[in-house]
Order: sequence, then C-alpha cells, then structure tokens
Amino acid sequence: MALLETRDLEAFYGDFQALFGVTISVNDGETIAIIGANGAGKSTFLKTVAGLLASGPGKVGFAGDDISGLPAFEIARRGIALVPEGRRLFPSLSVEENILVGAYARSGQWSLSRVYELFPVLAQRRHLPARSLSGGQQQMCAIGRALMTGPRLLMCDELSLGLAPVVIHDIYASFPAIKSEGTSVIIVEQDIVQAMAVADRVYCFQEGRMTLTGRPSDLTRDQIHNAYFGM
Repeated sequence: MALLETRDLEAFYGDFQALFGVTISVNDGETIAIIGANGAGKSTFLKTVAGLLASGPGKVGFAGDDISGLPAFEIARRGIALVPEGRRLFPSLSVEENILVGAYARSGQWSLSRVYELFPVLAQRRHLPARSLSGGQQQMCAIGRALMTGPRLLMCDELSLGLAPVVIHDIYASFPAIKSEGTSVIIVEQDIVQAMAVADRVYCFQEGRMTLTGRPSDLTRDQIHNAYFGM
C-alpha cells in the first residue's frame, strides 16, 4: 500500500481550476520529484495535500486513511509536513525558536540536536533572529522546523528557488539522512537536473495535468522536454 495516494484530484482557486484529475502515489522511504514550468500546478498540488487549499473532486489517501477535506493542522498531526515556497519563517523569533515551533504539531524521532547535526550552521546562529540568515540558511531552518513535527512525508516546495548552486548542493546533501529515518519526500522543482538526481520517480506537470511519470533512468531527454513544455 502506498503511503500517499491521490486519485483524480482536482483543485480550484475560486472559479479557476488549477488541478485536473491528478493521480500520484508515494511509497514509504521514496523520494518523488514533481517538475514543471512556473504555473504548472506543482505548488497547488502540495497545498491541496497539506490541507491549505480545499480540494475538489478526487481523493487524498495517507497511511490507509482518507484525509480529503481535513484541516491543515490535522493533516500535520497525521505526519505530513510542508516546507513552503519562500520559507515562511517568523522574523521576530530566533533561529532556534523557529525550529522549535515544529515540535508543537507532533512529536517524532527528530530532536533539536539532530536538526543541528544535519545543519551545523543553524547551531552556530541559533540565538540570532531568523531574518539575519541568508536565503540558504533560512531554507535549512524551514526544513528543520518541518522535521521537528516527526513527519512520515516531507513535502518541499521550490527548495532551490533563488539560491546559489553551492547552497543548493548543501541542502540536497541532507536528504540521504532524512530518508534514512524512513521519511518519504516529495520535492517540487523547476530545476530538472537537480530533481532527477535525487528522485526515485518523477512526475511532470503541465497546466495542472500530469503529463509524464517514470523513473529518471527510464525517461529520455526528449520525453521530459515534451512533457515539460507541452510540445
């Protein structure tokens, strides 16, 4: 049984339909990459799964339960954590206080010391206000906050957006340790190369529809290009 499974999922912003019959599965310990151009529906999919956007027709199943329509706080308690685009840290709180916010949602295997072990730079800056961090450090802090909820599924929205390549490398280097805890991961990315390098399976979105899926080793460059750009 898949850990997460969406079936014919639809989503709307008012009268505007943003997702059209999206069916995706994520297994325990698996890393899934969702790629696509800006506006393809990738972030909308994560928000719908996380309960931040009301879903239309379709189903969201998690760990054998139907979680369609549940509020975001209940979905977080069940073990789904979202690292949102733009990080969304609390600027008035310290780095450590931002990380500890995650512990209020759900207890798990991740502790403050383990987050600092994963991202040592955060330990060095833990008493500083979160707004003093660089973009990459803020991304690490947002990941640490999500891990403190003890998620079975970690969803990361546009991790590399606006970051330097060396910083992106450092962030992605943390995923083997996260996966070693049995945590499944969904990564939403516009960076195709980065996504393909870490994913067990890839889904491509285009205008709210899934246009391609498969293992990175099985997909050709032409297939990905056509699915990405709708050619």
